[in-house]
Amino acid sequence: MPKMKSFSEQHTAHNIQCALEEIVESWNISDKIHVIVTDNGRNIVKAVNDSRFEGKTCFIHTLQREIHVALDAQESVNDAIAAGRRIVTQFNHSQPAQKKLQLIQIELNIPKHKLIQDVSTRWNSTFYMVERLLEQNRAISLYISDNSNTINFQNLTERQWDLLKECLALLQPFEEITKK
Repeated sequence: MPKMKSFSEQHTAHNIQCALEEIVESWNISDKIHVIVTDNGRNIVKAVNDSRFEGKTCFIHTLQREIHVALDAQESVNDAIAAGRRIVTQFNHSQPAQKKLQLIQIELNIPKHKLIQDVSTRWNSTFYMVERLLEQNRAISLYISDNSNTINFQNLTERQWDLLKECLALLQPFEEITKK
């Protein structure tokens, strides 16, 4: 009995449905499947709906998608996150900047943490990025003010920092439910 199988076909709903049914038959488990939980990909949802199995979309995946859409819909929030992302990217691509930031962290007696880069497919990675930016706000701001003539990015405005704080507070319960 195979444990894994390569899926080299195009990921069309029909091909996925055929592979799903083939795997279920080869494992002889069709009478043991009550529901198949899927992400929200149209091809996956259609494949399961066209099969003999009942499908349900994953609550957390749906929540993740809707939070991402909500964040993108707010221009000022989107701009603040993008500005924060530029700062993180700059530090993550510059070893000297990271070292200077560490020295500032020590000087300010704040946690010596690296900045976190978010990834577009997970809203909570943006949550973690914003959380770390806010934790390191003083160190980042001091670094930027001390190096303003040698860097190619700007600090967030006071309003953007406040907006990120508000977003973090608003998103905290969603982060907790995502973890659970």
